[in-house]
Amino acid sequence: MKKIIWMEMVLIGASILIFRSVWTLLDSIAWASGEVGLVVLLVVGIVATVLALRSIEALAGQKGEKAKDG
Repeated sequence: MKKIIWMEMVLIGASILIFRSVWTLLDSIAWASGEVGLVVLLVVGIVATVLALRSIEALAGQKGEKAKDG
């Protein structure tokens, strides 16, 4: 159990480094720092979030149905 917790801590640390790197990379792209670029990135982020959440919900629902049947 301690190893799982340790690996989760490593995963959190790694995701922070990835987030910061992507943020800095986007700041270095001229169009991404402008008003239109920020709006486009916001819309893309919202769409990706909604799609991911719907997919997770669908997968969790399928898993729940299998558990009820079993």
